[in-house]
Amino acid sequence: MLEDHVYLGSRLCRMVTEQAAGKSVVRLYGEFDLSCVQAFEEELGRIVDGETSTLIVDLRELEFIDSTGLRALLSLHNLARGDGFDFTVFCGDGTVRRVLRETGLDGVLPLVEPSGAAAPASDPPI
Repeated sequence: MLEDHVYLGSRLCRMVTEQAAGKSVVRLYGEFDLSCVQAFEEELGRIVDGETSTLIVDLRELEFIDSTGLRALLSLHNLARGDGFDFTVFCGDGTVRRVLRETGLDGVLPLVEPSGAAAPASDPPI
């Protein structure tokens, strides 16, 4: 796989992308917030093309995500549904998972546990 290191507007946010044979993996590190979402979206625009059949976004090393990061993930989910490519989000336990659970996005985004099992969704928010 081809590996790229992309720094996303802030020293606190880093993205590593790997691409091969129609599959792209995006790994996020640090904090995914307003300071880096534009660069994230630009990088995704570069790697998501007609050749992409599978996109995985790996949040396991992410320590923080704000509403702009959540909105970017939701937009990516909608893009995948519209463009017909497979989209999966890897997410372990911790702060980011708690935010996804509290916002109800764990029931919307296609989350997968580090073991490869589908992550259980929380009850819908009241």
